This record gives sequence, C-alpha cells and structure tokens, in this order.
Amino acid sequence: MEKKRNLSKIITTIILCIILVTAMIASCHHSRAIEGTDNGDTVAASEFEPQTESGKLDISLQRITAVRFPKYKLSKATPFVPDSVSLAADEETVASGNYTAVLLLDTIPGKHFYEAVGLAAQHDTCWNIGRNSYTYERRDKTGGLYKVAFDRDARQIVVTHLNRELVRPDSPQKHKERPEKHS
Repeated sequence: MEKKRNLSKIITTIILCIILVTAMIASCHHSRAIEGTDNGDTVAASEFEPQTESGKLDISLQRITAVRFPKYKLSKATPFVPDSVSLAADEETVASGNYTAVLLLDTIPGKHFYEAVGLAAQHDTCWNIGRNSYTYERRDKTGGLYKVAFDRDARQIVVTHLNRELVRPDSPQKHKERPEKHS
C-alpha cells in the first residue's frame, strides 16, 4: 500500500510538473508573440494631416510682406521638424504650418521692384536690407513667425514659417505682428 502511495505521489508530481512546464512555455510563447507583432497604425496617418485646398501650399508674399512681388511659383516645400519636438518626421507635412519653401520668380526683378522694397523698409521695421540680400521677418496673427529671404538679381526666394509652438518666446521684439491697414 505504501508503494502505491509513493507511486501515486510520484505520478501526481510528474503530471503536475508537466502541466506547470507546459503552462510556462505557453505563457512565454504568448507574451513573445504580442511583443513581436507589428500591426501598424490602426488609422492611417493621412487622416490626421491638416487639409489644404487641393493639396497645395498657398504662399502669398504680398500678404506676408505688403510688397507686390513679380510672378512666382512654388518650386519645393519641405516640412520643418526641429530636433526639440517629439514628432515623427514622416507624420509632419507642410500643411501643418511648419515649412521651408523655395519659390522661383518667373523673371529676375527689375529696378522698380527693389525700389518698392526699399520704400516699404522705410515704414516697416521687419525688413533687413543688406548690400545684395533682403530679409523680412515678422510674426503672424497667431504668434507664428514668417521669414522671407532673397538676393538681388536672383530668382529664388526662401520662405520659412513656424507655428507659435515652435517660436521661442524670447524672440526679439522687432518680430511684432504687422499692423493691418484700414482702407
């Protein structure tokens, strides 16, 4: 009888050990499968992109600087994603408002254009005119920052815009919003 009890204890212990080992293996296998699976996004990133009219970036230099520019077209627009912002670069688009764009003038501007810019600079402190370079920096109504830069006798204009969240609050005061003209 004692042999039967010992034998049944041994068999019960073996069966219990087999069940525990099987449960541990199944548990480890299950957790590894969860960690290793990549289901991707449940909603496409494009669903979160801000919408622009017909998918194009609209840049009005006259609205930004109050100076009438010769005809131009958008050559290239790149989203601006600073290192300090924890956004995925592939989710950022120019439509979000943080961008650098290169505009190409149809022709090299004439003397009258540069005279108009010089006249505007006398009344608008956002202009910074060097020997052959022109820079315009100002804040927009929402606290974002526009920067327009171009060189004399060149066709390329670089426009950068940063939303309020990316503009440092200690920016110089000269970047105030341009007062609206009342007609």
